[in-house]
Amino acid sequence: MNSLAVFLLLMFATILFSFVAERFIKPVAPSLNAKNMLLHSLIISVAFLLLSLIVQRPVFSGLAILVFLIIVVIVSNTKFHTLKEPLVFSDIAMFSQAFKHPRLYFPFLGWAPLILGPLIIIALIMLVLSLEPALPLSWQRISATLLALAVALWLINKQSLTLKLSLAPEKDNARFGLINSLVAYALQARTTQHKSSVKSVLTESPFHQKINTGNHEQPNITVIQSESFFDARRLHPAIRQDILQHYDQCLAESAFFGKLMVPAWGANTMRSEFSFLSGLPCERIKLYQYYPYQFLANMPLFTLASALKKLGYYCVCVHPHPASFFGRDRIFPAMGFDDFIDIEQFDQGQTFGPYISDQAVTDKILDITKQKTDKPLFIFAITMENHGPLHLEKVAMEEHHQYLSGKAEDTIDKLDDLIVYLRHLKNADHMINTLSQEYAASDKPHTLCFYGDHIPSMPKTFDSVGYSDDDSDYFIWTSTQKNQPEQMNLGIESLGMHILNSLSD
Repeated sequence: MNSLAVFLLLMFATILFSFVAERFIKPVAPSLNAKNMLLHSLIISVAFLLLSLIVQRPVFSGLAILVFLIIVVIVSNTKFHTLKEPLVFSDIAMFSQAFKHPRLYFPFLGWAPLILGPLIIIALIMLVLSLEPALPLSWQRISATLLALAVALWLINKQSLTLKLSLAPEKDNARFGLINSLVAYALQARTTQHKSSVKSVLTESPFHQKINTGNHEQPNITVIQSESFFDARRLHPAIRQDILQHYDQCLAESAFFGKLMVPAWGANTMRSEFSFLSGLPCERIKLYQYYPYQFLANMPLFTLASALKKLGYYCVCVHPHPASFFGRDRIFPAMGFDDFIDIEQFDQGQTFGPYISDQAVTDKILDITKQKTDKPLFIFAITMENHGPLHLEKVAMEEHHQYLSGKAEDTIDKLDDLIVYLRHLKNADHMINTLSQEYAASDKPHTLCFYGDHIPSMPKTFDSVGYSDDDSDYFIWTSTQKNQPEQMNLGIESLGMHILNSLSD
């Protein structure tokens, strides 16, 4: 058998086994039809041809592609279990963040894959490279490979752009396959037509409308985007009511409160954040909804901060994490923020658990409020304390009695991630108390909005108690509130307009 036949046979075997790898995709393996199989085969062929061209070892290339596909499937399945969403194309853009902030990503895979996986991969690479000699250089073969790559890439682009995507990744994975969906999403997101449609949507921000602030003094506005906050007492009657006693008090004194519909579950804070700041449902920006900040740097952005800045506000973001995370350092100035206070301006010892505490963020907010008195303030604070993975934190036995009342059922009593969550939730409640008390005692009027970006990633806990509600919670409290609070369930995109409308009340 000549070398070309061996080369083609190895490429065919790689394609065949790649279909096998995709059969393990959750929640549903993709349907196999001719169009899907052709696109998948073209994508794997391009990967095989390109890698073979670089390393000149077809056996190594085939094995490397299959190992990579297995990793992709494992990561996608882990993400689906943890966040109820499979891998999406924009996750690739966050690949480097996983290594910069490993605690936020890798522990969800488990320690055994994290330790054994790289060792096995390195051993395979060394073994195959030592056993397989490099192919002799042939300009004819290289030319033929480049030509095949050009044709295959053209076909991939053409076919990917014809796929009618639902923009529900789990559904598209079932229809087209994970690899096909990743490529199609990425290519369609970069078309001129898609970019133009998103730019048009961004001009529809409700914050463009003129806001009448009335004749009274403009209040300072503080918005807390509380990490993973929701009223966890809905989970089980054994959870102590006093965990959120100050939250309850603010609800009783607030202008509005209720459940908050958010476009994220367990993570992906920037989706909720974008909807809140832009006043637009996340799905309106189509393929950019999965990682909005990746694409919006050069697009027209008019946000809640932009509107308040036009009203004379000084706009500050406070986030005890690197400003570069999610590309906020690029996006937030365009969103109307005058200043971004990130982790560099916090004392690194001010932690509760692995992250900067809610108390430290509270202190920073109050410091800014006292120092900046020449203009009304808009402070948008993004907390970190309650960020997972919760299962890495230790729980003492007495904490079960501290957060659970009476005799809890055996299932809930053994859920340590829930106890860790309640521990941090109580600190969020203390943050609410401190800010509301300080603002109530101030001579200047204040508005405090507090909401959860998403519910926490606790799949074991939610499954154990049969909880399936995706909503977080919010309230809008003002130091001058005189009317009875109104309970109103909202989409997060409408929360900012309620804050602006409260300026004229």
